[in-house]
Amino acid sequence: MSDELEKKRQEKIANFKISFAEEPVLPIQEGDIRSTSEPADEEEMTILVGDGSELNTDTDISSGEEEPLPEVYDKKTRRLKRRQVSKRRRKKARSNRVVFTLVWLAMVVFVSILFGEYLMVGINDLLAVGREEDKSVSVTIPKNANIEQITDILYDNHVINNKTFFKLYATVTKSTSGFTQGTFDIATNKDYQALINYLQSNTNRTDIVTLRFTEGMNVEEYAELLNKNNVCNKEDFLKACKSNEFDEDYDFIKSIKNAKERYYKLEGYLFPDTYDFYQGEEIDSVIRKFLANYRRKVYQTKSKVKGFDKKVTLEQRAEKLGMSMEDVLTLASLIQAEAADERDMYVISSVMYNRLATLDNGGLSYYGESGLTYLQLDSTLFYPYATQADVPVSIRNSYVSEYSTYDYEGLPAGPICNPGVAAIEAAVSPDDTNYYYFCHKAATGDEPAEAYYASTMNEHLYNQYLAGLIDG
Repeated sequence: MSDELEKKRQEKIANFKISFAEEPVLPIQEGDIRSTSEPADEEEMTILVGDGSELNTDTDISSGEEEPLPEVYDKKTRRLKRRQVSKRRRKKARSNRVVFTLVWLAMVVFVSILFGEYLMVGINDLLAVGREEDKSVSVTIPKNANIEQITDILYDNHVINNKTFFKLYATVTKSTSGFTQGTFDIATNKDYQALINYLQSNTNRTDIVTLRFTEGMNVEEYAELLNKNNVCNKEDFLKACKSNEFDEDYDFIKSIKNAKERYYKLEGYLFPDTYDFYQGEEIDSVIRKFLANYRRKVYQTKSKVKGFDKKVTLEQRAEKLGMSMEDVLTLASLIQAEAADERDMYVISSVMYNRLATLDNGGLSYYGESGLTYLQLDSTLFYPYATQADVPVSIRNSYVSEYSTYDYEGLPAGPICNPGVAAIEAAVSPDDTNYYYFCHKAATGDEPAEAYYASTMNEHLYNQYLAGLIDG
């Protein structure tokens, strides 16, 4: 059987002859293949070779590689074969392009719909469309908060509905910084720009603390009150009161010549009054409120005073006395700390002036008594602490203040507290007396404190007895 198949194969090869001298003529039946100028459809194209058997044209072109053509094919047949493969490839490519285009268009439409929906939601939130009206929420912005923190706080409190769009808007409008720390009551129907403006202004904060600083409080007591009400840190405040940070903006601070001898450079200049502060307010801002008020009261406010032709300031009245405002303020702080009431201030002021006058007379009074260059005021014994109980336990029993008027002559290096206008008025307009001593009977539930004045030590001892300060 195998010999018969081999014989047929040899006969087929023998019958297929190609002449290279002239164009080969293939035995093509009518309808088997069209001319090359009018190629048939790929499904209809059939090539006959040799003994009339068909040439297989089902070449796999999906991989893009052409099947090697047998050497026995003539050139024309090979060209036809290549055209057939190329046409199939082009047809498949066109089909693939159509599919790709349809898929791409579908994706564009889908993405456009999603983006349009996102854009619409974002714009609605930007314009506060759909948010609750007539409702406000309280939010607290921490110190130095960034846009991420701000966004989260607003979103968590339902002030905005779209975090991504809010951050995008803040970035585009260059509003990612400058937010104020504090607590705010925010209406939920504010648009993005209104929200940003609202949170960048201190005037909209609700965490406001109103504090009253009474006349005679010292720097340590100021710091304690501010710290207790969460306005600022006590230690930071005290540090700032020792610094030169405010010299350039306030000439009356810059002019202090003995700042190194003072416990607190700003003592006396933190004008006692009622102030509004924000919780967590900057130290610089807190102190400037005190200093600005002092400048206004002492250097800018004018009043009609006996002995002057026109209205004058407290500074101008001090100049007439030949005193610097530094000395006047120090004297006023002593008067504030010692006086029982406003009327008492003017007499005590005269006592201090009379004693200070003995500095040029060897410490002798008009009555011949000596040692009066020491003001001997109990209020100076423990400064900068208000009382001995405020002195740290480790040094309480041995503590001696450098401001002690029992140990140092004349005025101390600086104020011992922050005096009010009345004490400063008394310091620039003392009564005209011959007193060198004073004492007070302590106030009771039924009676106010009572003041006693004396020109001599004997009178003073008797007054102390009347006041119940010593035994008879």
